[in-house]
Amino acid sequence: MKRYRFISWQSFFLLALIALSVQGCLGIGASSTSQNFKQVNTSAGSHLSVNSGNQALFNGKIYFTQNRNLFVVDGSRNVTQLTKNVDVRDPSVSPNGKWIAFIERFTDYADLIIMSTNGGPWHTIIVGNGHFYANSGGFIQNDFYWIGQPSWSPDSSHVLFLSDFQKNFDWANLGGDFAAAPFVDLQVFSIAVNLNQPPYNGAQAKAASQIVAYADYGDGGDRDPMYRPKNPNQIIFTHYTYDKTGTTQHIQLYLENPNAIAANPGKYSPGIEGSGYDPAVALTPPSVESMQPYFSPDGNSIAYIRRIDPTHSGLYVMPLPTTDVTANPNDPAVAKAALAPFAKSSLIVSGQFISQPVWSPDGKQIAYLSYNNSEFDIWLANVSVDPKTGADKMSGSPVQLTQGGVDADSRPFWTA
Repeated sequence: MKRYRFISWQSFFLLALIALSVQGCLGIGASSTSQNFKQVNTSAGSHLSVNSGNQALFNGKIYFTQNRNLFVVDGSRNVTQLTKNVDVRDPSVSPNGKWIAFIERFTDYADLIIMSTNGGPWHTIIVGNGHFYANSGGFIQNDFYWIGQPSWSPDSSHVLFLSDFQKNFDWANLGGDFAAAPFVDLQVFSIAVNLNQPPYNGAQAKAASQIVAYADYGDGGDRDPMYRPKNPNQIIFTHYTYDKTGTTQHIQLYLENPNAIAANPGKYSPGIEGSGYDPAVALTPPSVESMQPYFSPDGNSIAYIRRIDPTHSGLYVMPLPTTDVTANPNDPAVAKAALAPFAKSSLIVSGQFISQPVWSPDGKQIAYLSYNNSEFDIWLANVSVDPKTGADKMSGSPVQLTQGGVDADSRPFWTA
């Protein structure tokens, strides 16, 4: 019988970081012009500096985490520490500018938290804590749940997030040994935000949430969910799966109508090795490892990361299809049209390890994380459209914004 290895996305990312940390070369984007880094006052044990020079100018605010503490840096390069002594990850500011959603992580589970951008008390939306128990067959299960990567709907009423809510559900349609095995892969869910609602426990959160995007069994599931700006009927995410031989990993960007599963009960399902029937359509080919998509503020382009070789990756920008490819995603002609814009991808910057791109609110810059001098830091790239080719390109050289390291497995967020 074929054996499957179940690797969580956390473990996959950690292994990638370990592999990259032993590499010795620097790539494009590892250099910067004269800089003026100033030390920031942080909690004990943290060392953080920010580039206050004129070459590091930007508008708005960038939220990020360092040593699991949440920080925000504004366009004047003033830095404020927002949390202390808790494990915070993946900040996301609501489009109306009122709220920050983030994850508080514990040893066996995580909580979804919302806090006012003006400070004040935390509102716990989902508590992932649980317990171990014996099921009807005498096997030990648990209802501890992971929550990850919150992302707001355009109207600030709902939050997308990752979870393993369906790990104890028996997917009988998968057949064979899979019918009774835990489905631990992370999938995309959505929940309405009601600050007057007491915190949901795992069972309550499952009941209150809507499944938005399915995973394939046994390869880490989905990552990086995000609504398309000004379009509540499209989301993008990274999808991990194996090919049908179970030997080659595919990492692709998928576009989907977030309401499709709920509007068609029983029609769609997760699968094994790309065999699931779901409403998502691939925007990138299986032969190219593409991940961490982020919409431009006008919703017409995607910044994403592409693995160039085992020790280098690149930040690319590609346009989106001009037609709604989520309306009939399983039609071969539609699937072909969805892949067509990938050929127009343009390389912005590459390096030993480039990750986590986020657009500026005005669409003129992209912030990203770059691995240099044994740490990940935030860098800025000025981008513009080439009038001759219509492709996005970088203007000048990238500029390092932070020094001292930031958490590379926690997605930053840039807001006005």
